Amino acid sequence: MAPVVVSAQSTDPVGNPVGNPVGNPGGRQALARSYAEIVGRLALTDKLFAAMTEQCDTKVAMPSQSYSAIDYALRMQTNMSFFQWRKQFSDPAQEAKLVKQLMSSTLSDIGGCEESAVQRWFAGMLQNMLQPSIEQLTELPDLLGISRDKPDEEQLVRVFIHQLARYQQLSVAEVRGLAMALESGMYRYSMVAFTNQITKDYPQSVALREYVYQQTNTAGDLYELADSLRFIDRERAVTLFGEAAQQGSFVAQRWYGNYQACVGNTEQALLWLNKARQNEPDEASFIDDIISEIQELGEPTNCLDGWVY
Repeated sequence: MAPVVVSAQSTDPVGNPVGNPVGNPGGRQALARSYAEIVGRLALTDKLFAAMTEQCDTKVAMPSQSYSAIDYALRMQTNMSFFQWRKQFSDPAQEAKLVKQLMSSTLSDIGGCEESAVQRWFAGMLQNMLQPSIEQLTELPDLLGISRDKPDEEQLVRVFIHQLARYQQLSVAEVRGLAMALESGMYRYSMVAFTNQITKDYPQSVALREYVYQQTNTAGDLYELADSLRFIDRERAVTLFGEAAQQGSFVAQRWYGNYQACVGNTEQALLWLNKARQNEPDEASFIDDIISEIQELGEPTNCLDGWVY
């Protein structure tokens, strides 16, 4: 499916006439065009799935985690939700025309509405269209100034509660944000909208972190799980910090090295701190400071009663 802009209007999504550069020619206007193209492609894909479902009496739809990934990226990077982008910048007549054309060519290509053919097409769309487009979207720089609208505190708390209740339907990026809110008491909904009215809940945060790690199996998410666990189960947290360090997480290696020094295992401390320094050479001077503290004081200055603070 060819890239499609969201609207045929003569202005870009931030209201600037097309062809009149804002700032430098490849700057903000070009970025707005990139957002418009990707969001338009994703919106059209969503409508194409709906049309296929209706015409072929089947069930193909954008996965809820994918929708969440799109929505979360747009909220954090542009301060507008996926729904708001589509409502403000879409051209329904143009979209309907394109969907009709695409349906005709797709059914011709796959040989009609036979269920296995439709499902193969759907799997290909998810892999070759939807996921790459989401990755392109999340890699774009922030687009500032497109919207200053934001929910009030009461609305944000309601949104948080709603999202928390359905976290398994959300993208891992959004679930990470919910876990962070449960640890800090601050929920960030979008680029400019946040509330400090969230009740901290470390056990629930750990549950979310465990869910994320099950989805990603990355050293970074294992470190975040350990970092949440330290509030309620230090023994298990230390084990997971060590596992994350072994898997190559720089921050886990740094923490685990600090911890080993705090409990008097100087040899292990230097081993892990040197691994961290090799892992992230740009942080070498910071690691050197920790090593110097160990050599001069016997332990880093962030130790207290055998724990890292």
